[in-house]
Amino acid sequence: MKNNIAFKNLKTQMAIKEISIKQIAKVINVNRDTAGNKLSRKSPITLKEAFLIKNHFFPDLPVTYLFEELDTKQITTTQKPA
Repeated sequence: MKNNIAFKNLKTQMAIKEISIKQIAKVINVNRDTAGNKLSRKSPITLKEAFLIKNHFFPDLPVTYLFEELDTKQITTTQKPA
């Protein structure tokens, strides 16, 4: 499967640290194809998944930086806005 990560900052940081989509998939507990779909915005990525990726691989970078191109409509959460 081609690497079509939609989030340029995340893609850059993954390349710098040599992190694969398969490694991301393991952390967010999905298969590699599902993770690829989430990172390419073909499927929604949850806020929890975004923070799992950030906290596990990029603890010093803001989640907003890593996913800044993310359309907020793609984020699903069980919490209602305040």
